[in-house]
Amino acid sequence: MSKGEHRVRERLAEEVAFSAKLSDADRIRILRDLLRTADAIRRTKSADELRRDEEIRRLLDEAPARQRHVALWEKPNWRQVQHLNFSLQALA
Repeated sequence: MSKGEHRVRERLAEEVAFSAKLSDADRIRILRDLLRTADAIRRTKSADELRRDEEIRRLLDEAPARQRHVALWEKPNWRQVQHLNFSLQALA
């Protein structure tokens, strides 16, 4: 791993640690701010731009890669299941 990649991983780890400390109220405030920002951006777009955005969104949702991604989420990961079973047995 390069120094740059290492720094990126460290920053991500710091952000995750910081995020874990957020309260539910903080998370809700952040999400509402993001929604307001998205609405503001949407209001600045023309009807043609909005139609193009919706067409791209629809194509991405129907893309084979998206379908494979969804299938992976639905498929159980047996290693994780086995690890969980082992952990539960250790607790018993």
